[in-house]
Amino acid sequence: MRAIFAAVVMLQALTTGDCLLCEQCFALHTSSCSGIFTQCSPDVTHCVAGLENSTYGTDIFLTAFKDCLDPSQKAACGREFSIKNSVASTWTSRTCCDSDLCNGGDVEVPPADNTPNGYICEECFNDQSTDPCTATGVVQCTGKQNTCASFSGTGSRPGEAERLYSGKGCTTRDFCKLGIFNLPGSQAYNYVLKCFPALKL
Repeated sequence: MRAIFAAVVMLQALTTGDCLLCEQCFALHTSSCSGIFTQCSPDVTHCVAGLENSTYGTDIFLTAFKDCLDPSQKAACGREFSIKNSVASTWTSRTCCDSDLCNGGDVEVPPADNTPNGYICEECFNDQSTDPCTATGVVQCTGKQNTCASFSGTGSRPGEAERLYSGKGCTTRDFCKLGIFNLPGSQAYNYVLKCFPALKL
């Protein structure tokens, strides 16, 4: 049935122009998803597939996604975004490709690198207020995290209501430049994000 549907969508694309075809899906609590094949708008040149892993205490919010790539998010392709302290973390990575249905099948992204890298940042966490929290200690950065971040604002994790947050911890430089706008599951609203170099041990 899926093969027949894909053939119909391809035939439609051939009769309406050269628009890219991508698989489209969004699923919580899983590392993969499958959905419909959709014809992208004419300005779209890439399909995307990726994962987001957000943790809060012992809760894990895993999100898999595939779609036509918004041209404004092209700079996020192939990059890893992560931010963490000892209470909460968010990590996401995506792959992009430029041919019809190229994002079908399993979602394949590099695994998160949790190896300590010799950098540290001050840390704190508060889920009751957007007032900047006061550092309670330090956290060891991992992987590509070589930047410290301070976040205060409102946000929501996948499938949850909006809450007040403030926190400090380690992040990747790309998260500061591009990441907060490119999270597929977690969302931030009315926030202040400040970034500065991490301390080397």
